[in-house]
Amino acid sequence: MELEYKVVQASTPYFAKWQNIESVMAEEAKAGWRLLEKCDNYKLRLQRDISHRANDKALGFDPYRSQVGLNNAVVYGVTTVVTLAVVYAIFLMVGAI
Repeated sequence: MELEYKVVQASTPYFAKWQNIESVMAEEAKAGWRLLEKCDNYKLRLQRDISHRANDKALGFDPYRSQVGLNNAVVYGVTTVVTLAVVYAIFLMVGAI
């Protein structure tokens, strides 16, 4: 039996809630993946037997996906907007603008 492994990551603490872990694992189980370890609230380590590769084309999702939850672009975009708003507010308070 040959095994393969992957890490599923989130850019927010998505795996802090057990319901989120269960929903991700319900989908991953369709591809034969099983939970090996919850590393932290951002990462899960999964494994499966390579014999499950034969069913990959019939799945409605990428069995090798490694990102769940919010897209990094959204997280970085919101962070940028908030940072610029704070800097602008500071400039207004000190009279630089």
